[in-house]
Amino acid sequence: MVRKFLSHTDKIEETLSVLLFLALVVLCFMQVLFRFFLNFSLSWTEELANYDFILLIYVSCSLAILRGAHVRVEIIDALVTGVAKYVLDQILDLIWTIFIFAVGYYGIGIMRDAFLVEKTTPALDWPYGAVYAIVPATFFLMTVRLLQRMVQRHRAWVTNHENI
Repeated sequence: MVRKFLSHTDKIEETLSVLLFLALVVLCFMQVLFRFFLNFSLSWTEELANYDFILLIYVSCSLAILRGAHVRVEIIDALVTGVAKYVLDQILDLIWTIFIFAVGYYGIGIMRDAFLVEKTTPALDWPYGAVYAIVPATFFLMTVRLLQRMVQRHRAWVTNHENI
């Protein structure tokens, strides 16, 4: 059941990343088209493009975690092998998970405070709390992905001590 849910989440993340990227391209194209060819500026497109870009980055980070596509220093990987590499990778992912979870947790407080202040974005008139909700939502998703990766690594290690 959990695997099925995570599989659906994988597809949703991939689709969302593609849609957010396409929306970003369309919004930026509209900005250029209106500003330079029609001599008219649309303020809402710039603001929406900014929020779209932020959401795109965080959703894509979650996908990169799942695929192991983040940039990392690999010199240690060349020096450490076997059980030591497995333990080191698990410890590093645990530290990363704690950090990501903490950012998401404290992001909830910032989001709550933004809702209490009741300020809205300049062009779109959205509550800032809704915009700030991007951080805890995506960082908790990243936390789940890191835990998922740690479980996958552990299962691979149990099955075959060499192919981690």
